[in-house]
Amino acid sequence: MLFGRSRELQRIDRLVADLVDGVPGHLVIRGEVGSGRSVLLDHAAGCGGDDVQVLRGYGVQSEAELPFAGLYQLLRPLLDRVDDLPEPQALALRGAFGVIPSGEVDRMLVGLGALTLLSEAVEERPLLCLIDDAQWLDEPSADTLRFVAGRLVAERIGLLFAVRDQETVWFPAAPEVRLAGLDSAAATALLAQRHPDLTGDVIRRVIEETSANPLALTELPAALSPAQRAGIEPLAGPLPLPERLQAIYQGQLHKLPESTRAILLLSAAEESCDLAVVLRAARRCGLDPASLQPAEAAGLVRTEDAVSGRRIVFRHPLLRAAVYNAARVSDRIDAHRRLAGVLDPELEPDRRAWHLAATVTGPDERIAAELDRCAQRALQRGGPGTASTAFEKAAWLTESTSERASRLSAAAQAANLAGQPGRAERLVVQSDRLSTDPLLRARNRRVSASISFDSGSPMTTHTLLLMDIGEIAAADPELAALLLVDAVRNAWFANDRGWSREAVRELHTLHLPAGSPTRSAVRVVLELSDRLEVLTGGEPLGLPASYDAAAESRSPAELVLQAAADLSLADDDAALVAAETAVRVCRTSGQLGLLVLSLQILATVELLTGRYRYARANATEGLELSTVLGQQNRTCHFEALLAWLEAVTGDAERCRHLASHALGHAEVHRVAPVVAIGRWALCLCDLGRGRPEEALELPIFQETRTAEHPLISVRQMPDLIEAAARIDRREDVIDRLARLSAWATDSGRPAARAVELRCRALLADDDTTTGKLYQQALEMHDAATRGGQPRPFDRARTQLLYGEWLRRQRRPAEARIPLRAAAGTFDQLGAAPWSDRAASELRAAGVTGRAVRAPLLDSLTPQEVQVVRLARQGANNREIGARLFLSPRTVAYHLQKVYRKLSIRSRIELTHLPLDTPPDD
Repeated sequence: MLFGRSRELQRIDRLVADLVDGVPGHLVIRGEVGSGRSVLLDHAAGCGGDDVQVLRGYGVQSEAELPFAGLYQLLRPLLDRVDDLPEPQALALRGAFGVIPSGEVDRMLVGLGALTLLSEAVEERPLLCLIDDAQWLDEPSADTLRFVAGRLVAERIGLLFAVRDQETVWFPAAPEVRLAGLDSAAATALLAQRHPDLTGDVIRRVIEETSANPLALTELPAALSPAQRAGIEPLAGPLPLPERLQAIYQGQLHKLPESTRAILLLSAAEESCDLAVVLRAARRCGLDPASLQPAEAAGLVRTEDAVSGRRIVFRHPLLRAAVYNAARVSDRIDAHRRLAGVLDPELEPDRRAWHLAATVTGPDERIAAELDRCAQRALQRGGPGTASTAFEKAAWLTESTSERASRLSAAAQAANLAGQPGRAERLVVQSDRLSTDPLLRARNRRVSASISFDSGSPMTTHTLLLMDIGEIAAADPELAALLLVDAVRNAWFANDRGWSREAVRELHTLHLPAGSPTRSAVRVVLELSDRLEVLTGGEPLGLPASYDAAAESRSPAELVLQAAADLSLADDDAALVAAETAVRVCRTSGQLGLLVLSLQILATVELLTGRYRYARANATEGLELSTVLGQQNRTCHFEALLAWLEAVTGDAERCRHLASHALGHAEVHRVAPVVAIGRWALCLCDLGRGRPEEALELPIFQETRTAEHPLISVRQMPDLIEAAARIDRREDVIDRLARLSAWATDSGRPAARAVELRCRALLADDDTTTGKLYQQALEMHDAATRGGQPRPFDRARTQLLYGEWLRRQRRPAEARIPLRAAAGTFDQLGAAPWSDRAASELRAAGVTGRAVRAPLLDSLTPQEVQVVRLARQGANNREIGARLFLSPRTVAYHLQKVYRKLSIRSRIELTHLPLDTPPDD
């Protein structure tokens, strides 16, 4: 019987009832040790009866460093269905679980495979997944389950997680039930039932001493003497609850036979509590399996079926801790040694390595090497956080000071990849204290510089990267190249031409061998540096003749650089491919720190190419991640991007709020791209609201050519030129038009040429030239659309300006055509101020009562739009799900909603929907 938890039980009952009715959901139960989390999970397992299937999983502290161990435990009953999954998903799951050899595990495909596996299991009955001690799940498993929970739409799947109260936010934005101590009435009722011999004063004292923790209320009185229970002798002084309960459990353990305590110690040391493993180790100690029976009879443990066979379950996690802590150190070491001895080094090398690590109290290079290999495997399987822990443990088992420093450095690099900057910095400091090796210190400085790049000062970053660069280049050109590539990137970040040229000159002096893996990054950096020099009126240094074409396989950091280079050439499609690939690689390999950077470039490219819904989704995700990771420079970049998107929609208040917040940090810390985008957002906001004077009062217009950020300035020039033309300040932007024309002509891209021709039309001196330029601009927009670069917002703005000009030329009939097309596109994009302006022009051109049609893209959610586009291409539900990381059931659910919204009945009718091109009246 549960006391004082009626509200929590109702919440769980509602989750299960909704599940039976076909409504998915997830819930986190949070509470301190002994608050009843596991009991509530047991209630959830039974309250659905035969109508609900139940899968149970457990976070195991000793397996928290084993990638996908928790997910394997939860999904094992379903693994016979893996062969029915699409092949990429099946391969990803088998690789994650170590069933087949695997290089890098695609974590997104693992998540999709798990979602599909669970989704297809609910064909018979709804499915409830219960995960206890979720705070101890390994990181990849936890990420996968968050992925699944975030994509439950039409699946009859429920997820119920139990986590310890002191843990940090485990599942952002998830609904939670928090378990506090019982109220006085419930606590008194519990004590009256379990310990009826307690006097009133003792009851009050026990409730006070335990803070009404249910487990403590149950266990503590049993350890009191009869005199204490009667109130004759005083209770012991206050102690922290877990330690006190451990003391109580240890008192119970001393009553057991020695052989029973020995087999319990093996169970406690093998935290997965695999009965088969424990019994194999027990036999090696000469213990009879029957030695476990006294503990079972005392109600301290039980055995139950689990996904991996039979397992030993302690009555409470604290009992396991009490067993382990009560043992002598020598006995613990012997237990771990016995367990390591029965684990197969080929099939279970990681569990074996961690047991071996627990058998030594000083350096042991053999075990350190095993942990090192464990870390390498974790990196390959997409677990940099796990790898960092293994590297760090290996370091402290390493006798050689220099090798210890090296492994601590590797741990720091892995921690940084895992998005743990604070831990990475601590490991860097420890590594530096142990070594004077300039190369190792340089690698550590690169980690520190990466952290500073995300949240610190560009000056600090530049100093860290170029310190002793000549000495490093002579000893290790590869490392020097990596440092210099980062230095150039940091210089662009700060918009400091001097820093950039300094680092580029150093790169030109390096001699990298033909097979160097760093050559592709160096080549991209040098090419982009020359492009930026041209954009800012400087002289390019050229590319050394020895550099051949870049390698096809690139790291996320290199792909980000390539995307920036493509943007400088107006090759936005290539930039989009590079940015999308960077994001995919980061998700696959678990590189959370670099994922934020990759989302940043992807959202920027999508913004520049008119993919506003995708840009908003990626910028929002990036903002959440960068905030959690404390990457302030990244955070303000995403805020600036979102401010720009709000400028398009016309939400001036939110635009100014986001831009102000972003600029407040960026202007102080010299985060140049953020400054440029934030000011551009304010300019676009004023321009859209018909306030060109205010737009030209911003610093963006007064900045000198050298102060502008080259990658952003060329993109914002059309807005500045339009603002100047609207208030007859054409002379002020002649220089900017010349630079825009040179860039567009040099790029040869129709989309860039179209915008440049529009700007030339705005500044033209005679009507004949103006008309021809607008017509040429629209022809270029058409060519860009045919070439896969529709840029609907840019095209609609050209149509709007052309229609305005035609109306002023007293040619209203001709003006209506581009104005109607522009208005339709603005309606579809949700660009309210631009739509209002087009509507006003249409009225002036004699069009009355224009019905603003509700665009299809506004009636559909972004997810539905993606589903429809893929369905129109002939993809089936499974194929759509694989591309969008959804289950086939969710895809079907979205399609049914689309059919209802659009009053259609089949996929064939989807082909007639104008989703891919703007309306053209």
